[in-house]
Amino acid sequence: QWAGIVDVTPDSSPILGESPLPGLFLNCGWGTGGFKAIPAGGTLLAHLLATGKHHDISRPFDLDRFARGRLIDEAAGSGIAH
Repeated sequence: QWAGIVDVTPDSSPILGESPLPGLFLNCGWGTGGFKAIPAGGTLLAHLLATGKHHDISRPFDLDRFARGRLIDEAAGSGIAH
């Protein structure tokens, strides 16, 4: 039995990018599948930190997608039941 919190976003996709607080970067919202995806997430975050720009793969996962209304439909492919 487990009764904890799962960091799942409204579109079941991770957040990868800079936060509204300058210098604070986010790599979260991976839900229960993060342990499988985090090697790619770490590589993409390192690219963002090193270059100051998103990699083409990580750009859609920026936090601003919620303000822009550009949610990613990952519900079926996320491997989570909630």
